[in-house]
Amino acid sequence: MIDFIGLRIDVDTVRGYKNGVIPLLNLLKRLNIKASFFIPTGYDTPFRTLPRFLKERGFPRRVFKLRKSFYYKILSSEDLALRKIIRQIRYDGHELNLHGYRHFDWQLQLGSWTQRRVEKEMHHAIENFKSLTGSLPRSFAAPGWVAKKEVFLAEENFSFDYCSDTRGISPFYPIIGNRLIGTLQIPVTLPTLDELIILGDPKNLLNIDVRGDDVYCAHAEFDGMRYIRIFELFLEKNLQKGYRFIPLYDMIRYLVKIPSSHITQRNIPGRTALVACQMRQQIANSKQKTGSL
Repeated sequence: MIDFIGLRIDVDTVRGYKNGVIPLLNLLKRLNIKASFFIPTGYDTPFRTLPRFLKERGFPRRVFKLRKSFYYKILSSEDLALRKIIRQIRYDGHELNLHGYRHFDWQLQLGSWTQRRVEKEMHHAIENFKSLTGSLPRSFAAPGWVAKKEVFLAEENFSFDYCSDTRGISPFYPIIGNRLIGTLQIPVTLPTLDELIILGDPKNLLNIDVRGDDVYCAHAEFDGMRYIRIFELFLEKNLQKGYRFIPLYDMIRYLVKIPSSHITQRNIPGRTALVACQMRQQIANSKQKTGSL
């Protein structure tokens, strides 16, 4: 039996940093859980989302439903309070990785970006990450799972141990055209709490049938704030079932046969933008790693 669940935590906003991260760290410490935190590192503003009100059907409704947890999104790498919180994440033994430079710009503008422009954005994000943490990130996660072929090709130039840009069913190596990408993807496999809020009932998180090697993505703005009790019950329920939550990087050691998969763009219930998704038809055993369960 595979007894682990990958746990990823995204911190997207100043409100998430200031009001969500510390409660999450306290909860994880109490339950003896380590996770992979993903942070953006550039300046952003909610005004960048205005075009989404016109472009994405259902986006105004999503903003209205999530408004109490998602109040604003301005991040400055010069904020000393945020630096202190970031240091605390690492001090508590969690994996700390990169969630882009300008979260809103990425989601809005990526469709028109060339590979060179994607690489420039990643370079800015990495430089700011190094300034904030003193080290380079070992992983990247595309904001909002908004990704296209230029993203996966660009990631090949940054020596990431893995990336988490997609939704899917299991870790895989992407196939872009006829090219096999060498950077491992560890996709999120379970619905997120903010998606369940949009769909009507966040408590449905407790009804999800979890299996070993699933990946759940929490958000500081939701799982760490108003809905933290639901997240806590989700963790406790699966711990009682015999599962353990681990950082995404730690999942790699347990992978024995890693398939390759094509990637498609799909609508995910509870989200308004198209999301990069692993195709279910996989090419098995194209790459192998040794390991033990």
